[in-house]
Amino acid sequence: MKKGKLFLALSLFLIFTLNATGQIKTNKDKLLTIAVQGVVAPARVATSYTTTWDGKAKLAIGVGGINYDLKLGEKIFGWASGDRATMGVATTGEGGAWSNYTSIGNVVKILGGEARGEKGVIIGKFENYVLVHFPDEVLEKLTIGTSLHVKASGIGLEIEGYKDVFAHSISPETLEKLGIRESNGKLEVPVVKEIPALIIGQGAGRGSLSGNWHIQTCFPPDIKKYGLDELRFGDIVILKDIQTDYGMGYYKGGATIGVICSGPSDISGLGIGVTPILSNRFGKITARIDPTANIAKVLSIKTGKSSKSSPSSALKTNKDQLLTIAVQGVVNPASSRGYSTTHDGKPIVHLGMGSINYTVSVGDLAYGWANADHVEPDVSFTNLDGPALGILGCIGNEAKLISGEAKGAKGIYIGKHGSSMFWFPKDILEQLSVNDKIQVKAKGVGLKIDGFEDVRVNKISPELLENIGITVEGDQLVVPVVKTVPGHIMGSGMGLGFFVLENVDYDIHTTCPQTVEEYDLKTLRLGDLVAIQDHYDFYGRGRYEGAMTIGVVIHGWSDVAGHGPGLDPILSALPGRIKVKIDPDANTAYYLGIKEKPLPEEQE
Repeated sequence: MKKGKLFLALSLFLIFTLNATGQIKTNKDKLLTIAVQGVVAPARVATSYTTTWDGKAKLAIGVGGINYDLKLGEKIFGWASGDRATMGVATTGEGGAWSNYTSIGNVVKILGGEARGEKGVIIGKFENYVLVHFPDEVLEKLTIGTSLHVKASGIGLEIEGYKDVFAHSISPETLEKLGIRESNGKLEVPVVKEIPALIIGQGAGRGSLSGNWHIQTCFPPDIKKYGLDELRFGDIVILKDIQTDYGMGYYKGGATIGVICSGPSDISGLGIGVTPILSNRFGKITARIDPTANIAKVLSIKTGKSSKSSPSSALKTNKDQLLTIAVQGVVNPASSRGYSTTHDGKPIVHLGMGSINYTVSVGDLAYGWANADHVEPDVSFTNLDGPALGILGCIGNEAKLISGEAKGAKGIYIGKHGSSMFWFPKDILEQLSVNDKIQVKAKGVGLKIDGFEDVRVNKISPELLENIGITVEGDQLVVPVVKTVPGHIMGSGMGLGFFVLENVDYDIHTTCPQTVEEYDLKTLRLGDLVAIQDHYDFYGRGRYEGAMTIGVVIHGWSDVAGHGPGLDPILSALPGRIKVKIDPDANTAYYLGIKEKPLPEEQE
C-alpha cells in the first residue's frame, strides 16, 4: 500500500509540474491549412539619398531581395550602408493572402527555376515582405521572381486557457517549441531582452496580421543603454506596454513578443524591425531572460557563417561589413535615332549603344570605331525591378545568365553608362540573345578604406579595389592611372546629384581638337583608370580646387557637344588624400583577369 500511495503521489507531482512549467496546449487541430503563393521579391532601392536623424546624406540599402549575408544569428549592427536591412530572402504576393495567412515556421516550397522542389521556412515579416530562410546551397540557385508555395497554417491559433492572448504570424508547431511556461496564470516566454515602450517607433496604427514594429535607433545612447547592439537576427524580445491584437499601439500593462527581422536605421522614428508573434493587453504575458532565445534555435536552423579564406591585401577595407544583394537585368536592344547632328553641324548615323557588341570589348580603344557614339563594350543590360542593377551593381561583381541558350554562364560587371555593361567570353557572346536575363551578386555599396574613410569609394567591388595595387604613403593613397585630365574638360553628367553619381557616368569633352591632342585622349582604352584634377565626387560631381577623382573609362568617343569617353568615378577625395602614379597598364581588363598584360616589347 505504501508503495502504491508513493507511486500515486509521485505521478500527481509530475503531472502538476508539467502543467505548471511547460507544454502549453493549442487548438492546432482546428486550424485551416490553406495554399498560398508568392514570389522572390527584388531589392528595394531608393532613388535619392536618405536624410539621417542628424541631417546627413546616406545611400540606404538592404530592404527586400535576396540577401546573401544577413541570416539568422548574424549581428544586426555593423553592415555598411545598411538601413532596416532584412534577413534572408524577401518575398511578396498579391491580394494580401501571402502576407496575412503565412506564419513563422511554415514550410516554403520553390516551384520553378534551378532550385525547383527545394524547401525553406518562413522566419519573419517586414512591412509587405514575408522573410524566408533557405540553406546556402539553395540560396545560390535562387533567382528574383521565382514562384513559391506555402501550406499556410496559423490563423486562428489560440492557447488553451488564454483566449485573450493573440497569436500572430506563428505556426502552432513553432509556438509549442518556444519554451513557454505557465506560471501563476501567466505565460512566461523566453526572450533575449525586454524593450521599453519609450524607444518603440513606427508601427502604431497599422494592422496586426502582417508588418512589424520598430525599435528606434536614432538616439545613439539608447543602443548601449538597452543592449541593442547585442541583438542578432531572429532574437526573440518582449516589447513592454505594447499591444498587437486587432491593431497596433501603446497599452499600459500590455506586452508583445516578437522576432528581430531587420537591422537598425539612422532615420528618425525607425530602427530594428520586430515581427509580432504574441500579444496581450492584460498582463497575461511575462518574460524569462534567455540569451539563447532565437527563432533559429526553435526552428533547428544552424547559424553562423561558413569560413571563407580571402587573399590578403595591403589595403584594408570594411569588405566584411558589405551587403551582397541579388539584382537583375536584361540584354538591352540596340537603338537607332536616324541621323544625329555633331558639334560642328554634320549629320551622322550613330551606333554602338545597347545590345551585344561583338567588336569592341573592355581593354580596346575608346576611339576610332566607324560611326560609333558612346560605344558600349561587350554586352549592355538594362534594369529589371527598378534601378537596382544600376545603383547597387559594382565593377567587378560576378554575374550569371539565368535565361537563354547560355543560361548558367558567368560574366563580370565592367561599368555603368545608361545601361550596365558586362563582359562575357567570346563563345558566350555567340549564344546570347537580346532579352536574355542576368542576375548579379551586387556588392560594393558602402565600401570604405581603413584610415581613409573620408575618401569616397564608389561603383567598385572590394576585390577589384584590392587588385588595382593602391598603396599608402603617409596620409595619401597612391593610385595607378594611365593619365590625368583637368576638371574643366569634364562635360555631360555633372550637377545632378544622386541619380548621376550612383547611376550614370560622366564624359570627357572630346569635341575640341586641341584638347584631344594636348591630353592624348585618342589613346584612351575602355577600362582605363583616369585621374580628374580639381573634381570632388562625393554626393554629386563638380569643381573643388585641389581635389582628385579617379574614374574608369566605360564608354567610347562622341562627336556631340559636351560629350566624349565616359568615366565611372571609383575614388574621390579632398586635397592631399589621393596621389597618382602613371601606369600605362592601369586598366580593369587586366585587374579583372579578362586580358593579359602585354609584354614590354609589345608595348614599344
